[in-house]
Amino acid sequence: MKRIMTVADFKAHFSTVLEQVLKGDEIHILYGRAKKPVACLTQIKEKPKRKKRPLGLYEGIATYWEDESFRLTPETVFSDMDDLMGVFN
Repeated sequence: MKRIMTVADFKAHFSTVLEQVLKGDEIHILYGRAKKPVACLTQIKEKPKRKKRPLGLYEGIATYWEDESFRLTPETVFSDMDDLMGVFN
């Protein structure tokens, strides 16, 4: 259920508002003399846990490591490709 309240009401009834949010209510907070909507409180819904995916065909068979100083840059990628393309020319 959608409920609307001012900042003053929100501050005065904070615990009650949280209980309403836990029950699934949506609380809209109005601010200032113009009573403009500035916030909306809703219950946090937990995301479903993601399944672990296998890393590939060699999971559990092979391992790899990376040196801490390893950096993949366009220069290293393209210089290797030039070497490879030389094989096909």
